[in-house]
Amino acid sequence: MQIKSGCWWWLMMALCSFLWVLPINAQENPKGVAKMEEVVVTATRVKEKAKTLPVSSSVITEDEIKATGLENVSDLLRYVEGSYIQTYGGPGRATSLRIRGLDSRWVMVMVDGMEANDPMSIGGAFDFSDLSVDDIERIEIVRGPESPLYGSDAMAGVINIITKTGKKKPSFSLSGYTGSMDTWQTRFSSSGKVGILDYSLSASHMETNGIAKDDRYWRGSYAAKIGVDLLENLRLEGTLRFINGDVQYDDFDYRAYKTRNDPNQYKKTDRLITTFTIDYFPFDWWETQLKLGMSDTRRKYSDKWDPESCDHYDWGGGYVTDKLKSESSYTGRIRKIGWQNTLHVMDRKGIKDTLVVGYEYRENEGKSTYWSKTARYWGGWSLGIRVSKSRFPSHTMQLIGYYAQNELRLWDRLALMAGIRYDDPDDFGGRTTYNLGASYHLKFTDTIFKARYATGFRTPTLFELYAPPNPSWWFLGGNRGLSSEEGESYELGFSQFLFSKRLTLDFTFFHEAIDKKIIYYIDPVTWQGTYRNIATVVDQGIEAGLTLRPFKGLILKANYTYTNPDDRERHVRVERVPLNQWNASVFYNWKDKVRAYLGARFVGDRVDSYRRDASGHLKPYFANAYTVVDGKISYEVHSHFEVFLKGQNIFDRHYEEVKGYEAPTAQWYIGGKVTF
Repeated sequence: MQIKSGCWWWLMMALCSFLWVLPINAQENPKGVAKMEEVVVTATRVKEKAKTLPVSSSVITEDEIKATGLENVSDLLRYVEGSYIQTYGGPGRATSLRIRGLDSRWVMVMVDGMEANDPMSIGGAFDFSDLSVDDIERIEIVRGPESPLYGSDAMAGVINIITKTGKKKPSFSLSGYTGSMDTWQTRFSSSGKVGILDYSLSASHMETNGIAKDDRYWRGSYAAKIGVDLLENLRLEGTLRFINGDVQYDDFDYRAYKTRNDPNQYKKTDRLITTFTIDYFPFDWWETQLKLGMSDTRRKYSDKWDPESCDHYDWGGGYVTDKLKSESSYTGRIRKIGWQNTLHVMDRKGIKDTLVVGYEYRENEGKSTYWSKTARYWGGWSLGIRVSKSRFPSHTMQLIGYYAQNELRLWDRLALMAGIRYDDPDDFGGRTTYNLGASYHLKFTDTIFKARYATGFRTPTLFELYAPPNPSWWFLGGNRGLSSEEGESYELGFSQFLFSKRLTLDFTFFHEAIDKKIIYYIDPVTWQGTYRNIATVVDQGIEAGLTLRPFKGLILKANYTYTNPDDRERHVRVERVPLNQWNASVFYNWKDKVRAYLGARFVGDRVDSYRRDASGHLKPYFANAYTVVDGKISYEVHSHFEVFLKGQNIFDRHYEEVKGYEAPTAQWYIGGKVTF
C-alpha cells in the first residue's frame, strides 16, 4: 500500500481533534445500540434482518446519506465493501460499478424495484453519473448472483434504491451549497401524511464548471412518490423520477494515453423511471403485490470540428483526418409487469416458514442513429470527405420469468433458504437458476455462520445481437448466434456480535465463475470484429467488515475487500480491479446539534490495460494506488436552520480511477438547510 506518511499524520490529528470534543460522560443506554439492526428487502423480497440471512448484503441508511453530505449515489457506494466505482474524469462523466471485481454488465440497478439498466449501453450497464441522492430513504446492496429472484443481469449483485415514503405531518425543506469548481446546488423537498394520503416530493438543480477547461456539467433531478391507503389491507403507490444532465467532455488521445480538451463535445442524458404498485393483504397469511414499471434512457452526443481536440488528428507520414461533425442518439427502454405473492405458511413458536412465488414479464427495447462527416488529407492534398451513417432500427426482446423461494426458520437459530427461477427469453431457450443457503446462530457466542450457493445468467443485449455493420470501422455488426452468459457462486462467512451488539465483525469468502462471457473479438487475419462467447472469468476473494457503536451518537465503520479475478481466456488478471481496498468512516451526532462525518478510502494498484510488446506478449499498464479522505460537519443554529461545511479529497491527492482521466482534486463546499 503506497500511502504517504504525511497523510496518516494529518488523518490521525484530525481524528484525535474530532474525538476530543466527545463528552466524557456520554454513556447511553445500551438498548439504544442494540436496536440499530439493518433490515433488507432486496435479498429475499421480504423484510428481514440483514445479518441473519445467508446472503451478503449492505444497507446505506437515510441518516448515513445525510451525514456524509455526498451528492451522488456513486460516491456513497465507494464506501461499501465489495464494490468499486470508476469514473472517467470529473462530474457528469461515465461512472460504472463493479461488485466483487465483476463488471457493471452483471450488476442490476433498480429504483423502487424497477430495473433501470440501459438496454442500449455497452453490456446493458447502468451509468451512475447523473444519479443524485434526492428523495432516497435507503440503498440496499446485495452481493452475489441474484438471478433466482431477479432474472437476467443480476449475476454479480443487485443495487436497489428505495425512495422516501411520507410518514409524519407535512414538512418542507430548502437547501443549497456552493464551492469548488464554481459549483452551485439547490434542492427543495417535502414529505408527509394527510389522512389516507402520503407523499414525498423533491426537485434539485446542480451545475459546475468541472475540473478542467470546457468541462461544464448541469443536472436537474425531480422525484415524487404518492401513496394511498384505501383500506387497512389495500394500498396504492406511484413513483416517478426524472433526471436530465448535460455535460461537456473531452477526447481521449490513445497515443499520449490521456485526455485532450474538446470545447464543443457534448452529451445529454434524459432518464425517466416510474412505477405503479398495488399491495393487497387478503389474509394474515397472504400478501400479494402487482407492480407495473417503466424506465426510459435517452442519450445524445454531438461534436463539431476543433483543431485542439482529437477531431484533428495527424496520423504521421502526411496523412491527416478532420472529423468535421458527428451526432448520435441512443434510446433504451424497459417495461415490466410483476406479480408477487408472499405466503406465511407457518408462524408458530420455534417455526416460521415463508414462501414467495411470482411472475415477471419484462420487455427491453432499443434503437440508435449515428452520423459523421470526416475530411481526409495527404501531404496537404484533399482526399475528399467521407460520410458515415448507421441506423439501429427499433428492436425488442421479451423475458418471462417464474420464481419461487422458501425460507424456513427454526428455533430462532437456523435459517434455511432455497429458491428457483425459470426464465424464457426470446430466442435463447429456457434458463433455470437456483440458490441454496443456510445460516446458524450460535447463541452461546452470539455468532452467525453462513453458507450459500447460487447460479445466474445474462442474455445478450440488443446491441450485441442486432447492431448494424459499419464497414468503415471493420465492424461486422451484432451476432445473432450469441448465447447467454452463465455464472455460479458459493460463499462462506460469519458475523460475530460482541459487547451487547456494540461491536459487529463480519467475514466472507467468495468464489464466482462466469462462463461464455461475451467479448468484442477481432479476427487476427481479416481485422474485422464482432461479439462472441469465448471468455471465462474466475473470481475469488474475501470481504471483512467492522461496526462499532460505543454509545448512542457515535458509529465507527471499516471494511476491507480482497479481489482477484482471473481472465482464463488470456491467462491474465482482469483489468481495472484493485486487489486491495479498504474504507473507514466515523459518524458522530452530539445532541442533534452537531453532526460530523469523516471517511477515508484506499484503492490499491490495478491493471488498467494490456498492450502487446514487440514479441507479441501482453504487457500490463498499471494505475497507481490512492487514498482519499472526505468529511462533513453541520451545526443546527435553530430547530429550523442548519449550516454545514463539507470536503471531498480533503488532502488534495492527485489520482486516476481510470488511467488517463484525472479525478477531481480537493473540493470544499459551504451551505445551509431550512426546514419548516
